[in-house]
Amino acid sequence: MSKKLIYNAHIITMNASLEIIPNGCILIENGKIKNICSGQLKDPDAELIDAQGMFVMPGFINTHTHIPMTMLRGYADDLPLHTWLTEHIFPAEARFVTPENVRIATRLALIEMIKSGTVCFNDMYFFEDVIAEEAKKAGIRGVLGESLIDFPTPSFHTVEEGLALSKALICKWQGDSLIHPSVCAHAPYTCCRKTLQQAKQLADQSNTILQIHIAETRKEVDDITAQTGMPPAEYLHSIGLLDRNVIAAHGVWLNPQETELFASTQTSIAHCPKSNLKLASGIADTYSYLQAGITVSIGTDGTASNNTLDMTEEMRFAALLPKVKHDDPEAVNARTALQMATINGAKALGLEQITGSLEKGKSADLIFIHADSSNMLPVYDEYSAIVYAMNSKNIRSSMVNGEWLMRNRELCHLDKNETLEAIKQLASTIKH
Repeated sequence: MSKKLIYNAHIITMNASLEIIPNGCILIENGKIKNICSGQLKDPDAELIDAQGMFVMPGFINTHTHIPMTMLRGYADDLPLHTWLTEHIFPAEARFVTPENVRIATRLALIEMIKSGTVCFNDMYFFEDVIAEEAKKAGIRGVLGESLIDFPTPSFHTVEEGLALSKALICKWQGDSLIHPSVCAHAPYTCCRKTLQQAKQLADQSNTILQIHIAETRKEVDDITAQTGMPPAEYLHSIGLLDRNVIAAHGVWLNPQETELFASTQTSIAHCPKSNLKLASGIADTYSYLQAGITVSIGTDGTASNNTLDMTEEMRFAALLPKVKHDDPEAVNARTALQMATINGAKALGLEQITGSLEKGKSADLIFIHADSSNMLPVYDEYSAIVYAMNSKNIRSSMVNGEWLMRNRELCHLDKNETLEAIKQLASTIKH
């Protein structure tokens, strides 16, 4: 049916005033929220959905990941980032990242993300057109970009070929209802100045976002400073790469001057707390970034460095770590953490007019949380219950553009058993 009416819902809107509607209704028509209010609505043509005992809220937005890396989950754990990347991950990708394997690994990732409440993800990898096709079939929203890098990759051999793939992705998918193409420059330590500036120019010309890794480790800061005389963010700013259409992953080691540069240029940060911890990259000072006015969102990073795509876990870490870093239990409270996982993600990706909150005119990208569950009761504060008590199994159903992704924990467009068998076969090849 083109119309759906959700009733008896405890609605967490995540709108500008953080409005909560205790006994509310949401009328969805042609994938968009036509009305949202307290009390009862009636529409004889709508499919009726009883949300008794449920929180209904915007789904999570994972603003930094590499989803086909599910094929390398646990492949090279407990190593420093540069050892992990250059001695293990890059060689494994050269051998095993093919369109067929990316397709299998993407399906596994989409299953995990949907099961844990993600409705939109921002991906940087190879063979992104394959990932776009799979995301479209699954019904999930995706921001996707081919990862430009100065050496040969599984999907291209030269930067020129990589730029051509990026342009083709944009031409094919721009304007799609679910797939939002982007441009990616991997990092200032893997891309020369020319590559970085070509990527930014393409993003500007195409009206897309630019994704990049910035200041993830001390080693990166030391290396870039030695090469350019400036730390990474200052260097990128000097060549025109900090801007309102740029989302920077990690940002662990920004100094106060760089923080101000991010704020003044409206560059966003995708905070990846668990990956930063696992690789011993450090703890990003997200509280100071937020205080400076930077849009800080949350990403899982890839499963080879996390090892999950579960935004419920990531959100909890994002709330807890600043408290320890600042010795302040009020630093990044539950409301702020939930904003980071929803509306801040939409803002960082340039999608705040489409998703990230439940408001009239926006797409119906939402999740149903079983609030009357033993691990969440009693609920004195909705934000606290969601951020500190909820786990992914409390998420019962989800939809994007008003179409079901998952209903009562059953996937609507993905074959879980078939995918699990395929990934097991792939893993046995990689292992040997």
